[in-house]
Amino acid sequence: MIMGRSRSSRTGFVKTLLLFVPLALPGQGAAIDTSLKLLISVEQQNIPAPFPARVTLHLHNAGNETVWLFRHARGKLPTPRRLLEEDAGPQPTTGGSMLTVKLEPVSAGQAAISNPAQGAVFESVGFPKPKLVRLAPGEDYEERATIRLTPALSEVQKPIWGTYRLSITYKAQYTNAEEIQRNLKVTVWQGEVSSDAIEVQLQPPGPESRGQVSGTVNTPDSVPLRDAVVSLTDHAERLMDQTTSDPEGRYSFSSLPPGLYWITARRDGATEDTTLFRHVQLTPSEASATQEMVMIPPEIYEPKKMLHKPVLFCITNSAGRPLERVGLETTWSNGSVVDNVKGETGSDGAVALELIPGRSFVTLKRHGCPKQEERADVAAGEGIDGFEFTLECAKK
Repeated sequence: MIMGRSRSSRTGFVKTLLLFVPLALPGQGAAIDTSLKLLISVEQQNIPAPFPARVTLHLHNAGNETVWLFRHARGKLPTPRRLLEEDAGPQPTTGGSMLTVKLEPVSAGQAAISNPAQGAVFESVGFPKPKLVRLAPGEDYEERATIRLTPALSEVQKPIWGTYRLSITYKAQYTNAEEIQRNLKVTVWQGEVSSDAIEVQLQPPGPESRGQVSGTVNTPDSVPLRDAVVSLTDHAERLMDQTTSDPEGRYSFSSLPPGLYWITARRDGATEDTTLFRHVQLTPSEASATQEMVMIPPEIYEPKKMLHKPVLFCITNSAGRPLERVGLETTWSNGSVVDNVKGETGSDGAVALELIPGRSFVTLKRHGCPKQEERADVAAGEGIDGFEFTLECAKK
């Protein structure tokens, strides 16, 4: 990543090369930060298979400093890759927030368990839109997640239905969080925090739930596309189930009641939106449907269909004090597409914008000051970036 600095000396940008840094995992040095509290609630406690749990995370900042949270939490974090010294330009960053699920049957008298219960967090149906959320001391933030809950299996491989305890751990980790805090004097929260357990009832599918939707995900030349994220939503576009295509490009959803369903497929980890939507109607007489998904990437993308990443900006005066109410206007262009993003700093002199990786030109505006032009070279990859600029005319 590049950390931009613009002081009164106008020395320009300082480039920092980040080599491979693995994300900390539980038991491998992940920080425990008690300043963030987590409670969870569910939309309904009785959950028939295969429909998921709709969970709301209630996060509270119990600390004494403002923190920035990465939205939305995912079921996994991107894997860091090794970077080469000769790589040109800003080095990719990785990181974000993720959820892990703990699900345990309540009844102590249950039959012996051959496979434990599991919980899987679904990815976003459409193109991911990550951002940073400011959380001041004493403030609360809510985020919703959709989770598949799979009951434990008995020794005879039958699902164990009934009461389960559900708890969630919220984690965040970044390759460059310490660097951003050191240079921008703002805190991007990282660590892990767990909720208390709540009880839910896992129930078998109803007698009408015998429908199935299946198909394949292929390229335009009929090559199977593996690991595509395939989602099933209902007529109201609420996420019902999710899977990834297998090596032959196949996907399948089962135990569905009659109704209208949407099937969505997108490439996992793509930097451009290649999401496809198709619909099927299941009826009691036609309980199965097949849908082929052909991923045809558009030739030209609008800015909203390109992957943005959260970028923190901190604006100070010549004495290094943060400046509020400084307007920022960024412009990114690849020659055919132009992306403009605007924002304004808060009392801590910071603002988070979602920008497309690459070079953005930044205009700083404050009452009583002439416009000041800067640039921000946003690194590729997921995670966050940060830049600090000094507004030279500002005295306060």
